[in-house]
Amino acid sequence: MEPYMTVAHGSQTQLAFVKEATPGVIPTNPSWQTARYVSEGLTLDKQTISSDEVREDRNRTDVTDVGRQVTGPVNTLFSFFTFDDWLAALLCGSWSGSMLKNSVLVKTLAFEKRFEMGATDVFTRYLGCRMNTLDLQLNAKQNITANWGILGIGSPAPETTPIAGSTYADATTTPIFNAALNVASLSITGLAANPKLQSLSIRVNNNLYAVDVVGQYEVYDFGLGIFDVTGSLTAVFESSDLYQAIIDHSDVGISATLSDGIGNSYEINLPKVKLTNGSPVGPGNGRAVVMEVPFTAIFDPSSAATMTVTRTFGGINPPVIPPALPSLNFSSIDNSQYIGQVI
Repeated sequence: MEPYMTVAHGSQTQLAFVKEATPGVIPTNPSWQTARYVSEGLTLDKQTISSDEVREDRNRTDVTDVGRQVTGPVNTLFSFFTFDDWLAALLCGSWSGSMLKNSVLVKTLAFEKRFEMGATDVFTRYLGCRMNTLDLQLNAKQNITANWGILGIGSPAPETTPIAGSTYADATTTPIFNAALNVASLSITGLAANPKLQSLSIRVNNNLYAVDVVGQYEVYDFGLGIFDVTGSLTAVFESSDLYQAIIDHSDVGISATLSDGIGNSYEINLPKVKLTNGSPVGPGNGRAVVMEVPFTAIFDPSSAATMTVTRTFGGINPPVIPPALPSLNFSSIDNSQYIGQVI
C-alpha cells in the first residue's frame, strides 16, 4: 500500500495579491491582500517548439522550451472595495478621490496561491500581472459576477514557505452585489423612455500584447492596445424608443449604480455608446418580446474617457493608505435600494 499523501483541495486554496512598484518584482516585506474569488485558472503557460528535422525513421528529435508567460482567469462575485486595485489596473488609471477613469498608466500586481498540504504548504507566485479583460454580468435575480482575464510576465519555482516579511490582510466582508436588490439605478440616457432590462453585460478589453525580444526567456513587456468596452443588453419591448435609437445610430449613455445596502456604491458609467444592432423579436407563446442589443462605448470628450467608475463610501470607512483593511461599520443599515422590476 502506498503511503498516505495530503491532497490539495480547492476550498482551502488561498489567493492573495500585492501591488508591484516595479513590474515583475514583489516588494520587500510584501503586504498581501487575501482575494475573494469563486474559481481561478492562473497558470504558467509554457511556449514550446518542436523539431521538424527529417529522419529516415520518422521520429521527432526534440521539443524545446523557448518561453513562458502567465495567463488565466479569476472569476469573482462583485462587491464594494474588494477589487478597487484590480479596477485601477484594468482601467490603467488611479483613483482620484472617488473617481476612476480609463487612462494609460501601467499598473501591475503579483499573485500568490497557497495550497494547503498539511504540514507543508505549497506556494506558487505569478509576477508582473496585468488586468487585460473584465466581464461584468448583471442578470435578473442573480449575483453580479466579475470575471477577470490576467496576463503576466512569469512565475518562479514553487516554494514551501511564505516570502520573508509577508503579512496577509483578511479578505473584505462587504456584501455581494446582486441584480435584484442592489441596482439602485440603471439608465440609458438619450431615450425618452428608459427601457427595463433583463440582463446587462459589459466587457472591458485592454487588448494587451506580448513584446518578446531575443535573449529574453520570459515576456519582455506587455503593450497596451486600444481600450475596448463592448457589451449587450436584453430589454423588454415596451416602447419603440430603443429600436429607433438603433435605427438612427444615435449616441446614448449607459449608467448603472450598484448599492450594497449598507451605504456603499459604485456608479459605472459609459457616457457615449453606439447601439450596433437589435430588433424586437416575437419569441412565441409564454415569453415576453425582448430586444437583444449589442453596443460599443466610445470616447466621450466631456468626460475625457470611455468609461468611468465613481465610488461612494457609506457603510465602511476607507483606509488612508491601501492596502490596509477597511474598518467595517454596520451601525447604519440602509436597505432602501430595491428596484426588483428593473433587473
